[in-house]
Parts: sequence; structure tokens; C-alpha cells
Amino acid sequence: MLGAVITVAAGPAPAAAHGGGQPIPDAAYYRADLGAVTPQPAGIRVSVDQGGEWIEITNSGPDEVIVLGYSREPYLRITATTVQENQLSQTTYLNRSLFADALPAGQDPGALAPAWKTIGAKGTARWHDHRIHWMGQARPPAVEADPGHPHMVGDWTVHATAGGQPFAITGQLRWLGKPGEAGDRVPQWLLLTLEAVGIVVLLGVGLWARRGRRGADRAATPAGVTPPDGAGAQAG
Repeated sequence: MLGAVITVAAGPAPAAAHGGGQPIPDAAYYRADLGAVTPQPAGIRVSVDQGGEWIEITNSGPDEVIVLGYSREPYLRITATTVQENQLSQTTYLNRSLFADALPAGQDPGALAPAWKTIGAKGTARWHDHRIHWMGQARPPAVEADPGHPHMVGDWTVHATAGGQPFAITGQLRWLGKPGEAGDRVPQWLLLTLEAVGIVVLLGVGLWARRGRRGADRAATPAGVTPPDGAGAQAG
């Protein structure tokens, strides 16, 4: 990811983007919806990009907010006047690359004290979070089976604390349905069945045509009349 954490000084910041690797196929047809912030801390406002690119937290309340990373390690610290990023958080590294080998080797995120680095002077942080979007190159099974219709892909959760008290940011990831793909994916067994039926129909049509020709030939020759021997032969 480029700019995995973006601090917002004034107005909305541009959405974070992946810094490398292949893009997620059909990304435009997924939607990340914010469900609830439970329990709702005082002075905390959360927003989510529907395209799954970022989460944004603004803290105008009295308490310090700690956003927990993928291993529940401290990742971001947000107050009304500053935003800090834990430089020893594995989430910091994962959010800057699509590849797991970008992690610092030999680190136990639960055993290290945070190394906070100030990255903003305002109480708003926006970051790309892998928890809110589809990560696979392949589609979810329900989507793969029927991509033309909407589907619920699953629920997502981001954990945090405010003044030491846990709260959760929850939401859903949906597939909107991709126009033009409702009938594109035909099961293999159905294709084979249709092929077999087609062969049987063609054989039946051929047999019917042959019987029709034989019937026509018999109708053209009068019953009980036998051509004389040598009929049609030239006299010597």
C-alpha cells in the first residue's frame, strides 16, 4: 500500500491505494458498509470507504484511542491533537505491502512495547485496512456460482480502545452483482447433458430423413409391376 496511514489536516484525504501486486478482480462490484460502533465512545466518529479502500477515525473526545492491528497489537494512537503509528506493529508493515515477507523477522507483536511515531497533528487518521475488503484473487464461492446477483460476502470487525475501554467497529462486505454475467457460467454437467441431448436429436433427425426417403421411393414404383428382364437394354 502507498500511504497506508494518511492523516487529515483539512477536508477529506485521498483514498489509500495498493502499492504493488495484482489488483483484486472485480473490485468495483464489492461494497464495504459500516454497521455500528459498539459501544460508542464520546467524541469518536468513524467512516468507511464503500470501495473498501480506507477507514477513518476522528477523535474529538477526551480519551486516547488505540486502534488494534491484525494480531490485536497496538497499531495507531489517536488523540484530539495528534496521530501516532506504532513502528513495531506488524500491521504497519502489512498495510504497506501486499506480501507477507515484508514483515520484520523474529518479532512477536504481543511481546514488544509500542514504538510510537507522530505522523499527524490533527485527531483524524485514515488508513487502508485489509479486514474490510475481499483479499482473494478468486471470487467467494457464492459469487463464483452466481455472479450476476447480489450476495452477502461476510462481516468484518476492527477492534480498538478508548480510554482503555474496548469498542468494536463492525460492518458487512457485499457483492453487488455484475451485469452481463447472470447466465455466463453454465455448470459442466449441464453442458455435457446438453451436448448428449443434441447428439441424440441429430441422430433421430437423420433416421427420420432416411425413412422418409425410402417411403418416397416405394411410392414412386407401382405395386406388383416388375420391370421386364433386359428392359432398357439396347437390342443387338
